[in-house]
Amino acid sequence: MRLLLLFFALISFLCANAQFEHLDFLGAGHDNDVMVSTSSDAANISGQTTVDGFAIENDAQLKDASRFLAQASFGADYATIRMTAAMGYSTWLDEQFALPQLSIRAEMMRMAYNDPGDPDDPMEDFGITTDYLDWAWINNNLTSPDVLRQRMAFALSQIMVLNRNSDFFEDFGLLGGSYYDMLINSSFGNYQNLLTDVTLNVNMGLFLSHYNNPKADPSLNIHPDENYAREIMQLFSIGLWQLNPDGTRQYNSEGEFIPTYNNDDIKEFAQVFTGLSSPLVNGFLEPDSEGLAPSIIAEMPMKMYDNYHDTSEKVLLNSVILPAGQSGMEDINQTIAHLSQHQNTAPFICKQLIQRFTTSNPSPFYVQDVAAVFDPASPDNFQEVLRAILLHPDARNCNPSGAFSFGKLREPMVRVMNIFKTFQLASNIEGGFFKDVYCLIDNTGQLPLSAPSVFNFYRPDYSPQGAIGQNYLVGPEYQILNSTNAIGIINDVQNRVIFGPYLEADCTFYDEDINLDDLQYDYGNGDPEWLVDGQDYSELAPFLNDPTGMINFLDIVVANGLLAADTKSIINNAVSQLGTPQERLRMALYLIYISPDYAILK
Repeated sequence: MRLLLLFFALISFLCANAQFEHLDFLGAGHDNDVMVSTSSDAANISGQTTVDGFAIENDAQLKDASRFLAQASFGADYATIRMTAAMGYSTWLDEQFALPQLSIRAEMMRMAYNDPGDPDDPMEDFGITTDYLDWAWINNNLTSPDVLRQRMAFALSQIMVLNRNSDFFEDFGLLGGSYYDMLINSSFGNYQNLLTDVTLNVNMGLFLSHYNNPKADPSLNIHPDENYAREIMQLFSIGLWQLNPDGTRQYNSEGEFIPTYNNDDIKEFAQVFTGLSSPLVNGFLEPDSEGLAPSIIAEMPMKMYDNYHDTSEKVLLNSVILPAGQSGMEDINQTIAHLSQHQNTAPFICKQLIQRFTTSNPSPFYVQDVAAVFDPASPDNFQEVLRAILLHPDARNCNPSGAFSFGKLREPMVRVMNIFKTFQLASNIEGGFFKDVYCLIDNTGQLPLSAPSVFNFYRPDYSPQGAIGQNYLVGPEYQILNSTNAIGIINDVQNRVIFGPYLEADCTFYDEDINLDDLQYDYGNGDPEWLVDGQDYSELAPFLNDPTGMINFLDIVVANGLLAADTKSIINNAVSQLGTPQERLRMALYLIYISPDYAILK
């Protein structure tokens, strides 16, 4: 009874005196480092932590949890790794699915209206360029607990590709923000709704030219635009070749691959996507008479103008017929359902999602198992798909020294984001994390919605030369790995980790005249000795004079337990020759981040 009263008194004291940050979800970490433990037993064995979920200390479990989080997110710190190991992956997924989502567009608006200009003019779109999309994307990804949703949205953005690099999208950055918010909103929903939203999205209509797409008028030599009709099949749903349920291609009697569609099919589908235009005007091919900014229009789906929709009979794939005389939206909804339920769609989409999260070359069994839970109209379709991808035995069994058929090259943006996610990052004096991200696109070749074409940064079937190609395997991310960004990533890591500071605007050269002590970061109450260029490495304080312990810790937190023994030995020899803890830490981080062991996620 006395212990119980003492417990309640302690809780009351803490609640009255501590400034808690209530994140209201399991695994959010400890408020002000407060941890509540059970009483020790008679054998004087330390009690297990309770409020923090029995955090795990076993290295093997921590490495596996770190690897799981590397697949499911853009990276995680040590506290999150320990908590995830304790919770179990299924519980972690449940927690992620229940978290609220953040809006990229809302963050862009917040940042823009804090800038000089006219914050009272909500139509001042020219002040909100695509730079704000990059800044908001990074801010949200570095602060939001819904890390799985953020990673899923990034994966979907590489399937339902929108290129924001035209002058129009550059000037009106909120267009890209609204499109990305649509992907975020769909990340835990279902594929059929996503395909509908993409089809009716004003941004996609402008990008793939089915905005203001009229029905045929031979007398005026007008024909429906075929661009979206082609891409919705080739890239967004069924792909080029007939597939088996396990994702392997089917052959005809002559041993040739079987195409999923032909040019006549494209023409039939093109008629479906006629009659779509502005959600606001009262006619077709008219200016937006309301005078609203493009970003406001982009918040709403395109409107169907039936007078400009082709109402003839349309023959889709597998001899599915859309009868003549239907409204435009009836045609579109039935076509979306038709493509969503096509036998190719589940393996085609699921295999690409597997490639984005876990491995470039999933086994046929892996693809078939994930495709089996793909139900395009189910409210929780993507939740079940993600659960199947991340919990599949192929994904959870790790053998770093085994065959190279499993795993993937970490794409450049993921590698850089992991640097920022692994240790607590201090915000800069402007209240954010980045206001200059050009170096990211220069050094990595990637930024959200900046793929050079509708085919993404790389093709899912790209096969690089060498052992991978010789063994008839693919490595999609290798297509973006060229001499520029291969060296650029190393330079980026060097500038951030060896030289610093992590917010330095000069992306190519380190300015030796910069006094790092003069940089203004919001360090909070951290120990300055362990605040290296805006990141808090105080967790490594116990390893001040223990390079081996430091490397083993970084293997868990940074490299997801994938450092080979000889790699550790090389790093140990290098850091042991340096004089100060900061120098040893910088060198250890640098060598891990540029190592092949880290570059390849097994």
